[in-house]
Amino acid sequence: MGYRGSKSVLLNGNSTVKEQRVDGSWQLFNSKGLRFTLMGFERNYRIRIPSNKLDKKIRFYSTTRYIINQTNLNPWFLTGFIDGEGCFRIALTKIKREIGWRVQLFFQINLHSKDRALLESIKNFLDVGQIQVSGKNLIQYRIQTLDEITVFLKHLDKYPLITKKKADYLLFKEVYELVKLKKHLTKDGLLKIVSLKASLNLGLSKQLKAAFPNIIPATRNTDYSISIPNCNWLSGFVTAEGCFMVGLSKSKMSTGYQIYLSFIITQHIRDELLMKNLIDYLGCGKLTRKRDVYEFQIFKFIDITDKIIVFFEKYPILGDKAKDFSDFCYVADLMKNKVHLTEDGVAKIQKIKEGMNKGRQSIGQIE
Repeated sequence: MGYRGSKSVLLNGNSTVKEQRVDGSWQLFNSKGLRFTLMGFERNYRIRIPSNKLDKKIRFYSTTRYIINQTNLNPWFLTGFIDGEGCFRIALTKIKREIGWRVQLFFQINLHSKDRALLESIKNFLDVGQIQVSGKNLIQYRIQTLDEITVFLKHLDKYPLITKKKADYLLFKEVYELVKLKKHLTKDGLLKIVSLKASLNLGLSKQLKAAFPNIIPATRNTDYSISIPNCNWLSGFVTAEGCFMVGLSKSKMSTGYQIYLSFIITQHIRDELLMKNLIDYLGCGKLTRKRDVYEFQIFKFIDITDKIIVFFEKYPILGDKAKDFSDFCYVADLMKNKVHLTEDGVAKIQKIKEGMNKGRQSIGQIE
């Protein structure tokens, strides 16, 4: 993954995206009008496994475990999601009047268009901002007026970020205060803003470096404690950054394959303290470093079933990833019942795996 800072690496000049989330509360229709409805968040609800006839027609058939209410977001969930997906931007545009530069502030989240429902939930929760198309299959939630940003900053002051993205937030907020006082219309104020922008995300562009050659980047404030504040923060962060995976590897077992489950979160090494905190918070897992990133990994089946699944059933994953989590739970149930030790079970799990994560098809697609 690499370090993405505040999601500042842009596609087509204005957006980034990870295709992973969509409304987790959905109905699946086939050509004959058959419908599945997600079930409630209750541990004792069992998965409804469609008939063999439906298995032949529906590519994914285990995402019927929960009904997901995305209209009443927990505020800590939102902060956790922002820690994973939010982007704080300061735009400087050359103009032919006033001080010569226009200063604009933006907060944005860029997702695949399938995730409009999740962005609508965030918009409704904050009651500010706009959702717009930002490219092919891309949508963006953006907050940009000063009044809207004021509301947004109040949320993050009350429910603060904890990753290194908080340093970007503090720089962004300092620029906001300067703009609110109209200091951006003065030469000294503008230079201060350029200095702050130089330390935000990927820093200054070549054009801005040429226009402001003597700018010294402001100091990033990273002197704050790292502690997961709330279970809902973690569900929001995992909705943004986590991965629920089903693995198959060749083995000497009678079926020829070994089935395993894994839960992974990947972050830049600058968030090492947070990643270590995950081990203590969840009571399981290990860290593996790969170049400039850390992977928090859980592979032990007992930890998957008794800790991870139990945790996220109580503090739900939202969006498209909720379907991956539901499939993940389904396979775990199959493994508990030893179905994975049969050839038919392996084939079934293989099909589920193919339809998870990047392999997930559009809702209702028939084979």
